[in-house]
This record gives sequence, structure tokens and C-alpha cells, in this order.
Amino acid sequence: MAKLEKNVLLLDGGMGTELRARGVRVLDHITSIWSAQALVDDPERVTEVHDAYIDAGADVITVNNYAVTRPLLDREGMGDRFVSLTETAVELAQKSRDKASRPVLIAGSVPPLETSYRPGLVLDDATLLRDYREMVKELSRGVDVLLCETMSCAREARAAVEAACESDLPVWLSWTLQGDRPDKLPSGETIPEAFEAVAEFDLEAIMVNCCGANFVTRAVPILAGLNAKRIGGYANAAEVIEAADEAPVPEPEEVAKRQLDVDEYLGEVTQWLDAGATIVGGCCSTRPAHIEALRAHLDGR
Repeated sequence: MAKLEKNVLLLDGGMGTELRARGVRVLDHITSIWSAQALVDDPERVTEVHDAYIDAGADVITVNNYAVTRPLLDREGMGDRFVSLTETAVELAQKSRDKASRPVLIAGSVPPLETSYRPGLVLDDATLLRDYREMVKELSRGVDVLLCETMSCAREARAAVEAACESDLPVWLSWTLQGDRPDKLPSGETIPEAFEAVAEFDLEAIMVNCCGANFVTRAVPILAGLNAKRIGGYANAAEVIEAADEAPVPEPEEVAKRQLDVDEYLGEVTQWLDAGATIVGGCCSTRPAHIEALRAHLDGR
């Protein structure tokens, strides 16, 4: 594995968000293969997005394979393209990495196999482990780290981590707190409860992602209290409005929130750093400008 000897690693930002901003067709994440459609329709734009995040200062770019899973491809009649699309996604990231004037790591995404944020759709344990092992096998040929991300429940995360840790690559785990209750996964499990399910594995980092930036700000001190080598987060460019416990739980896409501009997002991330985060970046609605601002802050400009 390539290594970057840095105290803080800067991730890239949203892929789907930036593809849309560049005019690429990206449908919703519920009824389509979302940003992975660009691997078929406009692969050069995927490379452009990787390039833009590297130019903005990212130390790590994530392969655009988040929606390249067998269940999601099957619903589009593309189940036979899992291997080829994974290979394409890795090659596009490598193409951008190879052009960079400085070292850049490639993270392979090990995502939810079904629609994100919905623990009720998480597959049975045997299927999870089978599919994740296949995914890890394909990714491991061309990435530097495996990023098990946007995990909605402890059981899903454990299967992803177990498969990833069978490789020789460093493994990062990131749970999502998508919802309007801070400190809880969509399953209702707390971060410490979710960590307990994977505590036996040798993880390089634990994080939270794809939720309100303010929820990450609350979560990082919790992560700091767990036994982890690195902690961090990469959020959506939004402040989620916290709901009372007795209020009905909304659909993930209907959570009340306020969009954050670049400076406001930076303000949240500085709090993560102060609380001990050593891996930071952006998720949905973040763009190269957000990463550029984080780079400038980290470099002291």
C-alpha cells in the first residue's frame, strides 16, 4: 500500500453531486444506480471529478463504485456487469492518481449492498459476506485502502469489515447517522454499540459519514472515546434539524435540514479536528470548493 505520512488525511467530496454539477445524468439513489451510471454514460467526467478533487488538495480519492453492487445492478438489468464496472471505476481513479504531481491514495468503496440508510433492507448474513468478499477481491487489485462506508447498522458493518479484513489492505469503517436523531445509526443503535460489533477487527480508522455536519461534530468526541487508531468524518453540507425522540422518524430523504456554505462547513470540520479527527472530507452536496477550503485550513493558509 502507498502511504502518506501525514497527521491528517484529507478525503475528497461528493461524486454524485459534482457529476450533476457538470451536466452528467445522475438519477436518485433509490430507483437507479445513481453515480455509477456515469461509468457507462460518461466515464471521462468521472475522471474529471477525481482530477478536480486532487487539484483541490485531497490526499485520498474514492473509487466511483458506491452503487456498483449486485442487488442494485440487478434491478437495472446489469447484474452481469459487476466485475467490468468495478474494474472501470478503479481504472478511472488510477488514471487521475497517475497524473497527480504528488502522492494520492485510492480508497475502494465497500458500501451498502442495497438502498442506503435502510437497515430493514440489509441482506442476510451469508449473502452479505459472499457479496462483500467478491467486492473486496475485485477492489483489492487496484486500491490502497478499503473504505466500508455509510453502514446503517452493526450487522451490515460487521459483514463488510470481516470481508475487508481478509485482504492485506488497511480497512476504514464509517457508519452513517442519516436521520434526525444524533448519535444513532438508522437502525437506532448507538455508535458505541455499533463499534462493539467490530471491536475484534484490526481497523485503521473509524468514522461517520453521509449525515448532517453538525451530527458529525457531535459524533467525533464519541469516536475519540473508543479504541481506534484514527477517527474522522465526512459529512453532507447540511445542518440537520434535530427532532424530539417522540416525533415520528422521517424517511431519510425527508430529514429537515439547512444547507451549509463552504465557510460554514469548514467551521464544523475545524471542530472535528479539535476533537481529534485525523481523517476529514466531504460527502453529499460537498464540492471541490469545500475540499479546497479544508486544504487551505490544514496547510495554515
